[in-house]
Amino acid sequence: MILEKLTRATALLALAISLLVGVLPVELHAQQTNTTKAPQEKGTFDYTNGPSILKGYSYPYIPSPSLSNTPQLNQLIQNDKLELSLNAAIELALQNNLDIAVARFQLPIARLDVLRTKAGSAARGVSGAVISNALYSGAIGAGVGGVSGTGGTGGGGFTGAGVTSTSFIGPGDPVTGFTLGWNNASTPLNYASLTGVGIEGSHTATYGTFFGKGFFTGTSFVASVNGQRSSTTSTTSLFNPSVPTSLTVGLNQHLLKGFGRRSNAVFIRIANNDLKVANSVFRKQVITTIAQVLNAYYTLLADRDQVRVAQSAIDYSQRLVEDDKKQVQIGTLAPLDVVQAESTLATDQQNLIVAQTTYLQQQEVLKTMISKRVTSELASVEIEPTDNLPEPRPGDIPPLAEALAEAVKNRPEIEQDELNLRNQNYTIQSNRNGLLPSLDAFATYQSNGLAGVPFATIVPTGPGGLGDSLSQIFRGAYPSYSAGLTLSIPIRNRVEQANAAQAMVELHEMQASMQRDKNTIEQDVRNAEIAVTQARAQINAAIKARDYGQQALDAEIKKLHLGVSTTLNVIQLQQQFVLAEGNLAKARQAYAAALVQFHQATGTTLDAHHIVLTNPDTGKYSRQPNIPGSTTN
Repeated sequence: MILEKLTRATALLALAISLLVGVLPVELHAQQTNTTKAPQEKGTFDYTNGPSILKGYSYPYIPSPSLSNTPQLNQLIQNDKLELSLNAAIELALQNNLDIAVARFQLPIARLDVLRTKAGSAARGVSGAVISNALYSGAIGAGVGGVSGTGGTGGGGFTGAGVTSTSFIGPGDPVTGFTLGWNNASTPLNYASLTGVGIEGSHTATYGTFFGKGFFTGTSFVASVNGQRSSTTSTTSLFNPSVPTSLTVGLNQHLLKGFGRRSNAVFIRIANNDLKVANSVFRKQVITTIAQVLNAYYTLLADRDQVRVAQSAIDYSQRLVEDDKKQVQIGTLAPLDVVQAESTLATDQQNLIVAQTTYLQQQEVLKTMISKRVTSELASVEIEPTDNLPEPRPGDIPPLAEALAEAVKNRPEIEQDELNLRNQNYTIQSNRNGLLPSLDAFATYQSNGLAGVPFATIVPTGPGGLGDSLSQIFRGAYPSYSAGLTLSIPIRNRVEQANAAQAMVELHEMQASMQRDKNTIEQDVRNAEIAVTQARAQINAAIKARDYGQQALDAEIKKLHLGVSTTLNVIQLQQQFVLAEGNLAKARQAYAAALVQFHQATGTTLDAHHIVLTNPDTGKYSRQPNIPGSTTN
């Protein structure tokens, strides 16, 4: 029987699909253990086009990120010391810094948004991207997909899974399905003239399949084939059992509201634009992290100088104590002077301990910045910085006007503002279309067929079945046609008016916010330029103060040896000299920090250190060679 054949075919089809799906890698990575064998690279998720048809029903495999430090970090550890240059610190941060690693996840999220919108869903946005609330009609994430009736009459048509020949299929992924059912009914009748029996019994098996696809032009296509096999106890049927079938093709087109890609592909345009936003946000995080690493490295150098200054103070105090003891022995100095010198030495020793502690603490800060985790090996070594604090040079920063132009050109904030304005313009274009009335055209073609086993006493013809019925519908033996227009005019249209007005209000808000960001950036550049100028002047003044302090201290020590000065005078000048050396170290650190601030304010941190992010998705970068005579190292 036909029902048995269809049931057997359906069971075989279900078994084949289950076997195919069963061999696919279903990776629940949240529940994986470390011993789970990862699939091959070809099994990873395609962020651009998505999985194949069958793999679309299995859980995608997303490779877990590596939380181990790169080999370069361990290679720099020699003789229980981490010899670290400034360039090496930057490279290690690019490879291992977790702030950068976390920011990098916005890139695949943005690509998944593109994939989602191509399927007809709404864009969900990424960090730094603004999606207008005026774009949505209904719940967030509903998108422009879905199924809705056109309101046309059509020519009947197959109904299955909520899809009919007169339905509008939202743009995006196509939809298909198959139905199979069975029914047995027994109906008592109060007449026999129509059926020939008093109790009518029927057995019905229904089947059908459909395919629907919507396009971003506002076009929708649905094709369906359906039929049934029914037998009855009635004696008046032409065929018993009978096999009626139908083929239906429906076409819908939005002519006003919902027409064109500007209306229907708005989320795709926004998602593609958000890819650029994600890259800009990632670049901003890299700039911020590199600036933090630079400041941490320069602070470490300054702390090392403070240790050197504290040690130098101890050396001076130690020599003073020894000289005072000798003079006490020969009777040219009072014992009280030795006590004063020893007291100063004790104070200097305490200052050295504080400086060394600060230096070690700053090493831990830098270790965290350049590693994914501080391993026991990394924790046990000391950082030995191999570079020095930068020296002031002529032309180390450009003129103010040039710096302001560079900031507007390079700052990620301005780039993100411009990209968000572009998104808002997409929204305005979509809402402009949404103000129109709904005018849809629809057309339906339906072909019907009927076959079966004829009742011998009524139709003296040969037997027929499913093949004959399908042959009739594909030959168009009994066609039906329908076409029409559906016009829907919302009175006052207040919802769409509110959405359009809100989009314009948000646009003006974004424009004002962008100008505010420009003003803030210009202020940042001016402040950074002032900081560089002041730090340069502080270095010059600190150098003079140190030189004068050195000369005064040397002269006072000579006087002490000649017996025309006192230990107290020497101690005071020694403290002034140590203070001058410490101020010089602070001034050099301030100058280095001011340069970092200036490059960050102008958005040129990566250019200043010759960093090119060649592939942000994988964290790959390149370092441009330094050109002799350039203003950056």
